[in-house]
Amino acid sequence: MIYPSNFEQKISFDSIRQLLKDNCISSLGKSRVDNIRFSDNFHLIDILQSQTEEFRQILLFDSPFPAQDYYDLREEWKRIEKEGSFIELEKLCEFRACLRTISLAMKYFLSRSENNKYPQLTALTQKLAFNNDIFFEIDQLVDEKGNIKDSASDLLFSIRRQIKTLEADISKNIRNILNQAKQSKVIDDNADITVRNGRLVIPIPAVNKRKIKGFTHDQSASGQTYFIEPQEIFESNNLLHNLQIEEQREIIQILTRFTDRLRPDLAGYLECFNYLSLLDFIRAKAKFAIEFDCCKPILVKSPTVNWRMARHPLLQMNLKRQGKEIVPLTIAMGEKHRILIISGPNAGGKSVCLKTLALLQYMFQCGLPVSASPISEFGIFKKLFINIGDEQSIDNDLSTYSSQLQNIKVLLANADKNSLFMFDELGGGTDPQYGGAIAETLIEKMAEKQAIGLITTHFGNLKTMAETNEGIENGAMIYDDKEMHPTFQLKIGQFGTSFTFEIAKQIGIDKQFLNRAKTKVGQSQIRYDHLIRKVEQQQADLEKQAKEMAHTDEELKGLIAKYNQLNNELKQKQYEILHKAKTEAKSLLDTSNKLIEKTVREIKESQADKNVVKQQREEIKKLAQEIDHIQLEEPAKPDKQQKKETIKLHDFVIMEDTQTVGEVIGIDNEDIFITFDSVQVKTTIDKVTKVSRNQAKKILKKSININNIISEKSMHFNLQLDIRGYRADEAIIEVEHYIDDALLLSTKEISILHGKGNGILRQVIREYLATHPCVKKFRDEHVEHGGTGITVVELI
Repeated sequence: MIYPSNFEQKISFDSIRQLLKDNCISSLGKSRVDNIRFSDNFHLIDILQSQTEEFRQILLFDSPFPAQDYYDLREEWKRIEKEGSFIELEKLCEFRACLRTISLAMKYFLSRSENNKYPQLTALTQKLAFNNDIFFEIDQLVDEKGNIKDSASDLLFSIRRQIKTLEADISKNIRNILNQAKQSKVIDDNADITVRNGRLVIPIPAVNKRKIKGFTHDQSASGQTYFIEPQEIFESNNLLHNLQIEEQREIIQILTRFTDRLRPDLAGYLECFNYLSLLDFIRAKAKFAIEFDCCKPILVKSPTVNWRMARHPLLQMNLKRQGKEIVPLTIAMGEKHRILIISGPNAGGKSVCLKTLALLQYMFQCGLPVSASPISEFGIFKKLFINIGDEQSIDNDLSTYSSQLQNIKVLLANADKNSLFMFDELGGGTDPQYGGAIAETLIEKMAEKQAIGLITTHFGNLKTMAETNEGIENGAMIYDDKEMHPTFQLKIGQFGTSFTFEIAKQIGIDKQFLNRAKTKVGQSQIRYDHLIRKVEQQQADLEKQAKEMAHTDEELKGLIAKYNQLNNELKQKQYEILHKAKTEAKSLLDTSNKLIEKTVREIKESQADKNVVKQQREEIKKLAQEIDHIQLEEPAKPDKQQKKETIKLHDFVIMEDTQTVGEVIGIDNEDIFITFDSVQVKTTIDKVTKVSRNQAKKILKKSININNIISEKSMHFNLQLDIRGYRADEAIIEVEHYIDDALLLSTKEISILHGKGNGILRQVIREYLATHPCVKKFRDEHVEHGGTGITVVELI
């Protein structure tokens, strides 16, 4: 149950539909967008979310997906269901293009099915079946330029041969007449044959129009030139016209015969168009996900809300255009706290929180990716209720409060534990005392029904309900009363104040007027609000100090880690120097020892004193012992435990093997869990290095720029290059650039459509491919997909 009937308009889901349509290739996908429906089927939502996430991965990281020739032929199919009808030639060409796109899509998924890479998208192809012979049959009838071939029938071949012969005769005759007219100075020397009303004519000055007999088909705007068909070619032109009529009649017969053979299989091919529409739709959702940084969250079967870093996509888009950043929302409602009452100043973000909750939950249960952290938990609700905006109606004699009472009546009658309700300014629009009582009673009733809901209010009696009622929690939109502006941050566990007089003062309302107004409220209430704000400010200051202390602690840990690193490097350097010195000393000692032994021998030979020799040996031995006793202490290497202590949750780290920056979302002994680009990765703690937030931003900014370029190329890259009609040198340049793009996007297989013709272009391209260092091999396409008119290229 979705209430009220204009729920989508209230939460701006109609704008989300339009953004999705803008990403569609054709009307096929757009019709799917129109048919988006809310669902409470867990299995269906899981499939829809998985399909979009798989396509998002394709657009970001895989080879380009076929993204052209998504023609909507459903109306044409309805038309040719009738016997005697025939498919239009233009639609036949579009049909062939659609089949080619479907074939490429099926090949794309089947080539990756062995690794179970895209299971949900691959499953869609298994329900699809069409006869490959249809490719061959269409190619027998229609050439690559979309014209019926001469060989489509014997009669058409005969008619066109007659037309060509007759056209040559007519051209020759009128050319002779033109030359004669030039020689006789009837027309200018630069005059040439032209066409009017499908007939060949000669432009003749008005003064000479009677010098050439014939039929005048047209005249220039100035009246100075007449376009005359010479009478010598009347009969030939008439005969030509009749042959052209016969040609069209035969083409219709060819198309009729083909349609008669196609008609029994129309239903099967209609499924092919449905498949194309589904691919277009899923691709549009994936592009939307990339544009707004959406993802597939964690699915939970029970009705629960446990979101992190949630963002309203439309607000995010508008703020981005203004060069501003959105403040994300972290919110939790479930078994413990089922109802959240948000209070705070006007324009502080209360309604934005409510709309974000309504829009993202509705998007999720429609199978769309959501703009939140991938570790957010989204539950399943069977009923959604919302009350927001002004519902005054002259037609129904409804005031704003009457409309709210009508919505309360529906909510009381239908809400249960599987419901999510959202009320903006509950109890507003009437006497605060009575409106507050109605609102308080409604909240108590919803708590009894175990419904989950979010309420925004300024009423004091609602703010105190969390203290005396289980399952109810307060939330405050934080307001900076020093700078006098909202922060748009939701603080769970405390209620907010309205800052009525402070905002009025900032706007510029007279001070005496405000002082007089304060006396109406009473000093006790003013003091109460002041104390509340003081407590809030003190709490905010404490939190700020705690963050600063945590930041200082992080800096201190960083300095300690840096000190340890420098100390280890110093010890390593000391070790290397001492080791080198010891090695050199030993080398010197060995050299000296040899020299001394030589000297000793010489002394012996010269009858020297033995005591002197002994003393010299003792000194050498003592020097050697001193060198041996030099202690070389190898510096200790930092262990995993030390590294682990320096990394904690929500730190930014860089993975050493891929140089990818991510955020730490979990640590389990030696394992560490990292998220980047909505992808979660598990690795070991010794394979990552901690980086500061600023370093992470710089690295991410560089990688995002590169990824954006590659992503943009991948979205517009086609797996087939059409070079028909190009000259040889132009074709080589196009193919060279095409292969460069394919290599950039890691595409392993591409195809080049050069047509059959005389085979010259095919030969030139293949000679070039044979010399390209990145071409592994190439071959003709399968006969049913184009045969020798297409060269399939495998890249290294």
